[in-house]
Formats: sequence, structure tokens, C-alpha cells
Amino acid sequence: MSFLPSPDHPLGTDLWTDDLQALIKSRANIRELQQWECFPTSLTQLVEWATVAQHPTCTDRRRSHLIIYKTLPVPEPCGVLYPVSVRIYSFLDKFCVGEFGNWTGDCAKAAYAVQSLSISGTRNTIAWRNQLECLNLAATFASHVLKIPLPAKQFRGHVHMQRKVFTKDLHPPDDQVTPPVNSAPQNAHLPKLPDYPWVWNGPVKILECNRDGTISPIHKVLLSQGHFVEIDAEFDLVVVRTHTSRTHLRVFLTCKQILHLQSARSVQASGTAWPPSSYTEIKRMRANATTDDHHGTLQFSLVPCEPGCPSSSQVPGSFAE
Repeated sequence: MSFLPSPDHPLGTDLWTDDLQALIKSRANIRELQQWECFPTSLTQLVEWATVAQHPTCTDRRRSHLIIYKTLPVPEPCGVLYPVSVRIYSFLDKFCVGEFGNWTGDCAKAAYAVQSLSISGTRNTIAWRNQLECLNLAATFASHVLKIPLPAKQFRGHVHMQRKVFTKDLHPPDDQVTPPVNSAPQNAHLPKLPDYPWVWNGPVKILECNRDGTISPIHKVLLSQGHFVEIDAEFDLVVVRTHTSRTHLRVFLTCKQILHLQSARSVQASGTAWPPSSYTEIKRMRANATTDDHHGTLQFSLVPCEPGCPSSSQVPGSFAE
């Protein structure tokens, strides 16, 4: 994964608040960063740092391109493509990151199965805008390389990203005589994994950074709106042809991993005091029973509760009137 820098810091930490700076700095030693871990700040640098390559196995021509690293310390040629992935720091907004995404368990009705999440930087506008500029720089780079225009700025405001949990294999290999059957063990509390032609891609990894710096997996229920997280995301290039036969490029993000760094702060923990409340008199209704002519009649009267005095229901051994 590569860090998105600011003009004055390779990790972009100078634009965040002090507490969040410490969390981001704990993720890497800037003195040991390699070239591929530092996302470029200009198109000129991007040309030397990355390139756009044809996906070797993708059968969907609309999604047949990848932004890949050029500066990885691997021997050439190695026959392996490494897609560029970036670390995005933000606050969780809405998310659906269950192991089966939005799938209900009915393969006959499933058009797709995805996990999704949206993030924003409403609490740190400057740092968030800096990250958006880096993401838009990558989109502009891909547009120039493919010579396909972008319809508009791709990343602005909230960022929504997805990950496909299942994909449908529409073009099986010629030597595949019988469709494969999913023999993975099943959990009685989870929907049955679909068989061919659905292909399991695996869910988003959900992790937590412990106080000692170690990383451990956590359950999705421990995530909540407002948590500060590190997102590992790849660029998804989609070539779109409109009904007027015009072609343009759309750039999305595919989430691979969520690393929880800090829980959402409560109002009181952030230093905001609750507003003082003025005294409000409390009056209770009391029923007085009379027995005139042997007919019970209820008469109600207002009984004020004195300031600072407990009600009768709060006094041990007594009953509320």
C-alpha cells in the first residue's frame, strides 16, 4: 500500500489533528519508506512511478485495465502485475461489510453481491481534500494513458467504494467438463455459499490496530459510524460507452481492507460540555378516593415536588401516592 502525501509530509500527517497524526505516523517509519510506498504528487512523477496495463484474465472489456506499480523492488520480468493500492484515512460513514455483502442467499435473484462503504472527512476538511486531490491525480493519469476523457472530477465530497463478494463466471475454461461444486464447510448460522457459476472472491478484511502496534482481525459488529480508519483501496477503471456512442472513463475504488484506528469520540470526551439545564418544577397526579353513597369517586389534585427533595418513590419503605 502507498501513502497519500501532502506537499510537506510523505504521510500527509501535517494536515490532521495531533491525535490523528500520531495514529498515522505509527503505521510507518518515514525513514524506511521505499519509493513505491510514496504516492506521487504530479503527473510527471506518476509516469515514472506507475503505468496502466491490460488485465491478463479479465473477460469484461470495460474493466480490462489496471494501474500497476513500476517501481517495485522485484526482478524483471517476473510475470506478475501488482495493482497500485493506496492508504486512505477517514471517518466511516455508511457501510455494509458483512461477509456476504448484500446477498440474501437466493442465487436465482442475485444480480450481484457486494460489500460497500462510504467515508468522509467532515472533521478534517483540509486533510480530506488533500487525499481527494491525490485520488483525482491517479484518475487523470489513467485518462491520459488510455486517451479516454473523464466526464468530470471523479472524487469529491464523500467517497463510496465497493468490493465484489461473488462474481459470475460466464466464460468457463474449455477443458472444464463438469462445473465445480463448492465443498467448503458451511456455518449453520450463515447462508449457503453459492455453487458454480458463482465464484467466491473473499470478503473485505476487517482489522484493528492494538495499543502495542500489533494488528488483529475483528468482527464487523465492532465497527461503527464515526470510527477513524485506514482503508486499503485499489483503483477500478471502467470504460463507459454512452447511448450516443461516446466513450469516457470512470474511476472507482475497490476496498480490500479496513483497519480500525480510533473509535468515534463521544461529545463529552471531545471537550464539549452539556448545556446547563434550568430547574423545572415537577407535579404529579394523586388520586383521592371518597365513598359517598358507596360509589367510589376519584378526585385528582396536583402535588408539587419540592426542589432537591426525593419523591416518595425514592424513599425506602414508602410508597408513591
